[in-house]
Amino acid sequence: MDAANSPIKPFIRVFLFVTVLTMLFFAPTREFLKITFIMGIPGLLFYSLMGRQTRYSPLWIICGLLVLGVLLFYGYLLLHLPERIESREIISQGGTLVAEGKYDQAIDKYKQLEKLGQKAKMEDKISQARLEKSAQQQLEQARQKLAAGDKQGAREIIEKIPPGTRAASQARELRSQLKP
Repeated sequence: MDAANSPIKPFIRVFLFVTVLTMLFFAPTREFLKITFIMGIPGLLFYSLMGRQTRYSPLWIICGLLVLGVLLFYGYLLLHLPERIESREIISQGGTLVAEGKYDQAIDKYKQLEKLGQKAKMEDKISQARLEKSAQQQLEQARQKLAAGDKQGAREIIEKIPPGTRAASQARELRSQLKP
């Protein structure tokens, strides 16, 4: 039996297909492919334009410099890829913790961004988590006031809840209960 008609060959193709498909669920692979496609398209464009020019003509040199620039920028992006992946993971995990109401744990998670040199992003995410925590506390106070029968006090607290927070959407529902 020759190698081309081997009964194992279809299994190898299926294995490779499943492996590639599985890798797409892995964040580093997606980031690598994204960078490769984004930088590969202009690189191929400049390279193909370069191939149509007379060698060492001004346009050929410009295209060559552009190809070199794309390659250098691609290398730079790949060099910082692990840090970007790690920061996105931290932000994703912190966002999940905020959504679960674990604000202090999310703040601790966001503090890890400082080690990656992203202090501004860290401060922004921490301030968002603190705002969400404060809004949630205000919502709980409003619920307690409503349960105690103090509709006016609950209404005043609900009005102070910052818009754009998760608690603000819940406050709208609570506000509808306060309508006479």
